[in-house]
Amino acid sequence: MENVTHFVRGPLLLFAFMVLFLGLLRQLVITAVELWRAYEKAGDQRVPVSFLFKRSLGWIFPVNAMRGTRTFYTFASLLFHAGMLLVPLFLAGHVELVRRGIGLSWPTLPPGVADGLTLAALVGLASLAFLRLADRASRTLGTFQDWFLLALCFTAFLSGYFVAHPSTNPLPFTVMYLVHLLSAELILLLLPFTKLAHAALFPFTRISWELGWHFVPGSGERVREALGKAGEPV
Repeated sequence: MENVTHFVRGPLLLFAFMVLFLGLLRQLVITAVELWRAYEKAGDQRVPVSFLFKRSLGWIFPVNAMRGTRTFYTFASLLFHAGMLLVPLFLAGHVELVRRGIGLSWPTLPPGVADGLTLAALVGLASLAFLRLADRASRTLGTFQDWFLLALCFTAFLSGYFVAHPSTNPLPFTVMYLVHLLSAELILLLLPFTKLAHAALFPFTRISWELGWHFVPGSGERVREALGKAGEPV
């Protein structure tokens, strides 16, 4: 068991990080190239920087969405994403692993805050699963990938909480530690190639969507025609 743990925590973890880095780099390069192509073809090449910045902030901090018809869904998603982004990056144990591996380190979350974010992510994931089951449209549109990624993230966070709190652990520590490592490494491997990629690429993809609409020649007029408002301001 010790040899397995050493392999999973060493070479396999390094491989997962390499795939993550190269996969995300590929996505960023593709996004940049497509944006440049759109920019070259655009009739209006002015970039609305202020508008793009405000729109991106509106998606990162969805205050207005909280007032809509899917308030609970938005709140559950916000809980999950806060934990998904902050805990893996700033948990003291994770930063220590990086320090031992490549010598880099950075400030970490206080234990109580890390625990709170972990539990918030678990509540958010469970709520998202319940809402998808309760909503007919979500059940119909949901794919195997959607459910698998939900279960995988839930497993990584739950096992991580048990590893951090051995007294609550229902399994032997080494077994739970391996479950946490393997589920987290699988997330790293899948992140660049699944819907999880938006966790890292969201600011870039959001800007590319907005610019894409801005750069497509005649897109505004075509939208007016589709709405039956040709020639009118929309």
